[in-house]
Amino acid sequence: MVKIRKSDHILEMAYSCVRWFLLIASFYLYFNNYYSSSQNLTLFLSLAGVAILYMTTTEIALHRTPIASGFYHFMTRIGVVMDYFAFIAIIAFTDGTHSPLLPIAYLIILHASLYWSFRGAMVATGMIIIGYCFVVVLVDGGFYPIDLLRHLLNFAFLLMFGVIGGIIVARERKHFVEKGIFENLAKQDYLTGLYNHRSFQEQMREAVASKHGITLMMGDIDCFKQINDRYGHQAGDMVLREIGSLLSESIPSTQGRAFRYGGEEFAIILYTNNQQKATEQFQVFMDKLKAKVFEHGKAAFQVTMSFGAALRDQGQGKSELVAAADALLYEAKTHGKDQLLWGREEGMKQ
Repeated sequence: MVKIRKSDHILEMAYSCVRWFLLIASFYLYFNNYYSSSQNLTLFLSLAGVAILYMTTTEIALHRTPIASGFYHFMTRIGVVMDYFAFIAIIAFTDGTHSPLLPIAYLIILHASLYWSFRGAMVATGMIIIGYCFVVVLVDGGFYPIDLLRHLLNFAFLLMFGVIGGIIVARERKHFVEKGIFENLAKQDYLTGLYNHRSFQEQMREAVASKHGITLMMGDIDCFKQINDRYGHQAGDMVLREIGSLLSESIPSTQGRAFRYGGEEFAIILYTNNQQKATEQFQVFMDKLKAKVFEHGKAAFQVTMSFGAALRDQGQGKSELVAAADALLYEAKTHGKDQLLWGREEGMKQ
């Protein structure tokens, strides 16, 4: 979904550039070829002012607001409607259905299909044909026999483009969505919903390559075998799922990412090399875990976890950092459990 949004954002940026180009082209064509009276000029400038206001607001949405925000969503979708009315106005001011800017219609059809697939393309095609007919009547003076073939061909091209373009866009978006789903399945753990070991290795490589400071925490559920032995493996799976949910809730994507490292072991990458800040972020999860009561059938029990944490210095590689955090986890497990242990160079036990 994130990749789809980014792809749509790039297309919206392209459409925004096209709008500004067409606005300039409309001014040039109108004043050089079609300007006839001050009354028409007032109307043209008024409509151009509305267009500039909308386009400026769209620029703010594209550059200043999050892609997932409601304002961004509204401005990009309403853009299809605004483009439609702008198209009708532009061809009305530039010689009606003889306008050299008539091909704008095809861009509107593609824009509609971007968000509403084949159905959007067909609705946009129908609306453009209706608008085209109004322009014929109000600007061209009516459907003259000499122009009927040209009108029919324009209608035919619009319909063919709407059908073929809508099918192509719908098919490509479907493939794009399916590809994203398969990629996520390959990176996610099916049980906890967290990113899996493979994704952890990829994230660690990227973090080391970026040379940014990070904190790596390796965690393990205390006495997990006893949970399986006493309550059954379904209870164990439930515990893993719930801990995955707690980690997802506790660690915002802007601050870090949690992974199921394997079995009952988890890993957390925090995007900071400040021990105090990392501990505060981690404590959110620990507080939720301590307050959590796990229920399976008639049984109710609580779970503790042990963690080892290591700050990455500039010269430390991926394997070295993992080994350091894993060694601290082992030490935490053998010296009392239910704790977060930092290395001596980072600080004492938390």
